Amino acid sequence: MSGRQALALQLQQLGLELLPSADDVVDVRTPDSAWLCDALAGLGIAVQAIADGCRISVPADANACARLQRAVAAALAPEALLLDLDGVLADIEGRRALVEPSVVQSLAARWPLGVVTSCPRRLAESVLGRHGFAPFVRTVVCSEDGPGKPDPAPVRLALQRLEVTSAWMLGDNPSDVQAARAAGVVPLAIAPHGIAAEAHAERLRAAGAARLVPGPADVLRLVKKPKSPHRW
Repeated sequence: MSGRQALALQLQQLGLELLPSADDVVDVRTPDSAWLCDALAGLGIAVQAIADGCRISVPADANACARLQRAVAAALAPEALLLDLDGVLADIEGRRALVEPSVVQSLAARWPLGVVTSCPRRLAESVLGRHGFAPFVRTVVCSEDGPGKPDPAPVRLALQRLEVTSAWMLGDNPSDVQAARAAGVVPLAIAPHGIAAEAHAERLRAAGAARLVPGPADVLRLVKKPKSPHRW
């Protein structure tokens, strides 16, 4: 089976409609073509928005094709959600939660959750416990676990601990975005606000953020309700 045939089959199994296309691309109609284009672009995949869909360039190299299929799985069928801690779930310096525990609970009902943070484990676990997040988080990767972001190692470790291969990650800094992207995880970022917000937003986009969202609750809005057992 050629790389193009394998990609086409994968997209069909995910419930997407294939459109007539040239031999070196696959055109698909999707429930949200903008999301697919943004998510794949965030992972460094060559895509183009077309009418009612997305055009995905198919590389000739077998390894690049395999990477493309992993990116499609991450974009459309994430098995887990990874979250930064400071700036996403809590303001550690200000000692306050940025979301309600019910939001984290809703996310945990949809995906296994992992926290990937540059904080020491003792501090991270204290913050998660203080704000009521700990019962919903399956793994916490901290500064003691190895190289920090933007190295992809902590993101890969979180995937390994959760026993998944595809995920989204929500952070608030370019280093979060870079680590997720390098690990093959769809990079999402908190939309900045306040002084210098636009400059920070541009840094997040430049790092490869697929989408900027107001907060963790908005990640659920990126998930499309299934129309059949095979649709995402």
